[in-house]
Amino acid sequence: MKLLNLFRRNAGKELEAADLVDPDDMPEPQDLESYMRRGWAYHSRDQEEKAEKDFRRALEFDAESIDANYVLGLVLKAQGRVDEAVQQFQKTNELLEAGKLEDKQARREMLRRLSVGHINELKRGDWGLEEEVWHREG
Repeated sequence: MKLLNLFRRNAGKELEAADLVDPDDMPEPQDLESYMRRGWAYHSRDQEEKAEKDFRRALEFDAESIDANYVLGLVLKAQGRVDEAVQQFQKTNELLEAGKLEDKQARREMLRRLSVGHINELKRGDWGLEEEVWHREG
């Protein structure tokens, strides 16, 4: 869970701003960014069904949005939809491996590790990243 909190602190500017505004009072989104903003607002309030709808709408604008794919995985995980969440995190990793964040190596590695950690947790019950993250030998 510490890794998720780091993601939210470092990459979740929308999450911080979302906490200030009731998402039901936000204007109707018109683009990917506004759907993401409102989706984060819903997700930060545990309104996962509404968050899912907004993140899926965001993906209609850009199906290869790494952020939208990743956070949809978080929402599906929060809803207990394990297989669907795993698929979203796997899709996130596929996009990362395809070089969709070419000039952002550190962010790409962080998101890849977070996605793998979520997949491991959903499938095995723990993040299982000790060796990879801390470069320890088995």
